[in-house]
Amino acid sequence: MSGGGVFTDVLAASGRIFEVMVEGHWATLGYLFDSLGKGVARINQNAYGIGGGGGSLRGSSPEVSGYAVPTKAVDSKFAK
Repeated sequence: MSGGGVFTDVLAASGRIFEVMVEGHWATLGYLFDSLGKGVARINQNAYGIGGGGGSLRGSSPEVSGYAVPTKAVDSKFAK
């Protein structure tokens, strides 16, 4: 500290603490919004096939437009 007195030194220290807190909060908000944006982009990609890479999930199977057919026999879990 520059030796301007106790009052000046306390104000300078308080200003530095406030500056660090504000910068930390802005960084946290930046990370939050960045994560939120990436999450929404991933949801859109998975749900609609938009937002970079991949095709649409709708109509992706040219052969079957109905229900999926299992490739092996399925036994009931509760059958006796």
